[in-house]
Amino acid sequence: MQQGVIGGMVSPMLAKLTSPDSPILLNSEEASWLASLANIARLFGAVIGSIACAYLGSKRSILLTCLPISVGWLATAFAKNVETLYAARVSNGIGTGMMFSTFPLYIGEIAMPSIRGALISFACCGFPIGQIVGSFATSYFDLTTSSLIYFGLCSIVVAILLLLPESPYYFIRVSNRKAAKKSISWYRADSGVEEELNAVEKFVATERSMSFIDKVKEFRKPVMRQAIYQVIVLFTFMQICGLNSIMSYMEIILRKAQCTILSPGEVVVYVNISATIANVISIFLIDNCGRKFLLIFSSAGLTVSMVSMSVHFALIDNNVNVINLQWIPIVSMVLFMAFFFLGLIPVPSAILSETIPSNIKSVASGIGSFTAGIMAFLSTKTFQPMVDGMGETYVFLTYALITVVIIPYAIFIMLETKGKSLQQIQEELVKK
Repeated sequence: MQQGVIGGMVSPMLAKLTSPDSPILLNSEEASWLASLANIARLFGAVIGSIACAYLGSKRSILLTCLPISVGWLATAFAKNVETLYAARVSNGIGTGMMFSTFPLYIGEIAMPSIRGALISFACCGFPIGQIVGSFATSYFDLTTSSLIYFGLCSIVVAILLLLPESPYYFIRVSNRKAAKKSISWYRADSGVEEELNAVEKFVATERSMSFIDKVKEFRKPVMRQAIYQVIVLFTFMQICGLNSIMSYMEIILRKAQCTILSPGEVVVYVNISATIANVISIFLIDNCGRKFLLIFSSAGLTVSMVSMSVHFALIDNNVNVINLQWIPIVSMVLFMAFFFLGLIPVPSAILSETIPSNIKSVASGIGSFTAGIMAFLSTKTFQPMVDGMGETYVFLTYALITVVIIPYAIFIMLETKGKSLQQIQEELVKK
């Protein structure tokens, strides 16, 4: 949820801070940096998160992510200048990068294979819910009040995490077999506890013999190279399709699209509600329809939404009266976010969790988070220069071309992991 808030509050925040009555007035260049700094900071968070998982365990590492996020909210709440806002976004970004490195590992350690995909989709529901909270609170409250609300929510997350047991893998690593058994019993509802405990002990015994360098060397193996290439490609697609750019500039985009039947702030809230509904639907589809279908279907929807936005701005560029076509940008934004959260958000995390063995998953999670961070930064930072250089029409057409490329990739290259064991997945990767 905190990740969603960090992303969802940017659009109304930029709209407020670039308006003439802003307490901290930003120009377009400063707004561009404010929108993108959190993404570049994710690179450092990815490394920190991977190291934390190796020494603190996955649950404690997730708990640690709340520290930079909380610092970011407090800095935003009491900011008096743009430099403090920059520092706040960097702190939030570090927490986000750490979360992307730790969350897939935690899910992989506590979830049964039969519900792994659904559990990842369920966890991802926090993202659009956070976007709703972030877009609503930042739109209707001042920056200080909204940031303190987010800080309070982060404190609640800390309290909940403290009540959850650590992963059984961590307890076995620190030679606490009794606690590991209790952890398995809690997470698996007393089902197959002894068998799972033996499997965890066997895995940890093997993992202890591997140093960090040994884990990195695992990616020299053809099967692991195939797996990590797939993770990198999926996380790249997730970010360069315009997700962060559109989230950050949505209110400004809607104003330029001459949307007046609803206020841009209201549209942002409705868009994020649609994303939440789509994410809930993905919980049921990801394990029933498979990862490939979900990615293909969502990519097709994204392409349609971006082409629609491109057409709408082409009409505006040609001085066509779009007063009766205001529904196009609204529906396009709703479709964009809904389809994104239906497939392109949960699928990459599911593939990472399912194709990478647990003993090197922390390293792979770091690579995935690092990739997502740098691509998100490049996508967000280049949005305004692209708009200035070629206009919204061609920017959205570019995003449409990227999303349509995902479809043949999913059909011909991506591996379907639905209902398969790690051994089956790796055998198919070797064949590919």
